[in-house]
Amino acid sequence: MIQMDHSIQDADFSPELRDSDRLHTLYVVNDMLKQVEADGLNINLILPRVLNLSVQQLEAQDGSIFVVNEALKVEYAWLTGDNSQSVHSEEFLETIMNSGVAGWVIRNHAPCVISDTQNDQRWLPRPGHTTTNHAWSVICTPFSVRNRVIGAITIHKVGANQFDDRDLSLLTAISNQAASSIENARLYEASQRQLKISALLNDASRVINSSLDINEIMQSLLAQMNDFLNAEAISIALVDKQTNELVYQVAEGAGSEEIVGLRLPANHGLSGWVMEHSEPALVADTSLDPRFLQLGDERTGHETRAMICAPMIFKGNVLGTVQAINPINGTFTEEDLDVLVNLANIASTAIANAQQYARTVAAEARYISLFQDTVDPIILTDMRGRIVEANRRASDLLGYARHELLSMAIQDLHPDTAVLPKAKKIRSDKVLMFQSEVRAKNAPPIPMEVYTKRTSHGDDQLLQWIHHDISEQIELEKMREDLTAMLFHDLQSPLGNVISSLELLAYEIPPESANSPLYAMLDIARRSSRRLETLIRSLLDINRLEAGQPITEQTRVDLNLLLQEVYEIEQPNFDQRRVHFANCLPPNLPHVYVEEDMIRRVLVNLINNALKYSSEDQTISVLGQLQPESDRVLISVSDQGRGIPKQYRESIFEKFERIASKDSHAKGLGLGLAFCRLAVEAHNGRIWVDDAPAGGARFNFTLPLA
Repeated sequence: MIQMDHSIQDADFSPELRDSDRLHTLYVVNDMLKQVEADGLNINLILPRVLNLSVQQLEAQDGSIFVVNEALKVEYAWLTGDNSQSVHSEEFLETIMNSGVAGWVIRNHAPCVISDTQNDQRWLPRPGHTTTNHAWSVICTPFSVRNRVIGAITIHKVGANQFDDRDLSLLTAISNQAASSIENARLYEASQRQLKISALLNDASRVINSSLDINEIMQSLLAQMNDFLNAEAISIALVDKQTNELVYQVAEGAGSEEIVGLRLPANHGLSGWVMEHSEPALVADTSLDPRFLQLGDERTGHETRAMICAPMIFKGNVLGTVQAINPINGTFTEEDLDVLVNLANIASTAIANAQQYARTVAAEARYISLFQDTVDPIILTDMRGRIVEANRRASDLLGYARHELLSMAIQDLHPDTAVLPKAKKIRSDKVLMFQSEVRAKNAPPIPMEVYTKRTSHGDDQLLQWIHHDISEQIELEKMREDLTAMLFHDLQSPLGNVISSLELLAYEIPPESANSPLYAMLDIARRSSRRLETLIRSLLDINRLEAGQPITEQTRVDLNLLLQEVYEIEQPNFDQRRVHFANCLPPNLPHVYVEEDMIRRVLVNLINNALKYSSEDQTISVLGQLQPESDRVLISVSDQGRGIPKQYRESIFEKFERIASKDSHAKGLGLGLAFCRLAVEAHNGRIWVDDAPAGGARFNFTLPLA
């Protein structure tokens, strides 16, 4: 705070001031200023005392004092006869600073004497004041501190030519003597306001951030706002992201009960403008601002005359707005708006955390509900396999109490399966699926289909084991397999008799009848019977290979000879469909070590499949090449048909899967390719399909070298 010694030596006296009355005035001013400083530098005491003393000493009727900030905005205004700080409209004060006497003195850093107010445009009388209709004299001097004008004092006296140079010198001396005290009081008042604001914001930060309850946070924010702003009503609205509306959540003051629940669309009203533009707003007179809408006034029945509003912003997103209406004393200032913005900034982080916490709690509640109420047993373990949680279904199905499960490991439930090492290797976006028998308490093992995936719980990585009881499926599958095997075995005997009978009939037909219709019909029956026999054997092999039984009759096989046999089998089909066959196997291709009949049927199925989707004059090619690095031979069967769409290239190797085609007349059960996959994989090979070089599909598979 600036310390000044208000003595008479500080005053710049003219010779005319050296009479006892004027000198006494300066002593009175000096003593008064010292007393005010001793009482605490209250600017609301200094201004009226300086003004009243000046009016008395100059034998005037009244006067006024204006104190401005560095931007030349009026901070304090006082008139004689007032017991408190006078209230003026923003327009009136702005007009005085722009066109009035006080504004001229402050801008020009010079005093001013008006002999007749009726003849000077700088004089702007207050509405209803007697100076409007009569001639008055006016004298105005600036308050100067360190070459900066901080305000001005204006004295009015009835009649023209009422002030002389001695009056101007006296008022100049008074204003010079009072300027430092006024500046110190103004700075002290500003520092006290800043301390109060800092304390308010600090207390608000502590209270608001001490809770994760969003309603409690908003109520605390309202209390902090009201302590400083002292407005008729204050409220908080949050953004509804689904509808892009502001929803008023809490409010205090006039119309608070009615305003809660009001929905304000974006672009509507002053709060909607603040929400959309992410900027605060101060409106001194709502009737003059086109952004203001009367939706709230219509709902509450209370008129909004002035309003300040600030956005609550978190990481660039507007969470909502805080607003205050109708200051009880005076008008809303930029300082009020700054306080509101700071409070909104403090609250935004707390509200964002509270919203996230509420979403987390809701999500956890939904998860717990799904976890406990699901029909499948679910078990959670740490990465070492120790059970950390299990739902009710797990306890009910396995017969263990929850506390018993929590003392066990997943290996205790799956003793015959090395599940944990596999589960540890799966990525967070993958699911491990396997079948296992789960050890139940005091009951036989239960066959389960288990789905395992990684999941996070806070900072911990857990494994989630979802068990699905497949006892009924296993039993039905076993019954189906037994029935299928029985049917296939029972079909083999009569089919063998049919094939034998057809072979005998072929021997009985004379050679000269080889081209007769009877022989052609017999040949069709023989080939159809063999195809049926191949189908039955493939189905038996599918069941055997799916059950995990290994192949046992592997021998050295020449692929060129084997392919020649296959072509002889399929030649009538090639001739009938007028499709060409190209054997592109190298003559020196090494022998393979396979079960010959099984691989023969693989080639038959692939070539027959290619025939189904080939048109006249197209070619089916069989290629082969050595893969020395893997000790494998790669065989490729290519056609020139329509090809296999990428989305079907995995599923076509499953049982009973076929590609629907509008213009294809191909028929079948969808078992041929399933058999091919099982047969090739049983030889530790691989089979896949891609695009043929000349168009169409290319089926590739690998076989082991002999």
